[in-house]
Amino acid sequence: MKTQEEIVLDRLLEKGEVDNFWAISNYILRLGAIICQLRKKGYVIEGIFGKERGKDKQFWKNYYYILKPRHEQEKLI
Repeated sequence: MKTQEEIVLDRLLEKGEVDNFWAISNYILRLGAIICQLRKKGYVIEGIFGKERGKDKQFWKNYYYILKPRHEQEKLI
């Protein structure tokens, strides 16, 4: 069985981003703590606010974590 950290990392490597709505729908409630641990392990992850349109056509604020591409990470390390 995968840990929550492994699940988040897999998502970041596959899609390049992860957000709070995705995390909650996957029963991951401490996404910020997981991102912090991944940053300590050397992954360069940025956070930005975004908006999504809900089913009721209202906008909802969401927070996205975006994994920097590998070539950009190597420049920063």
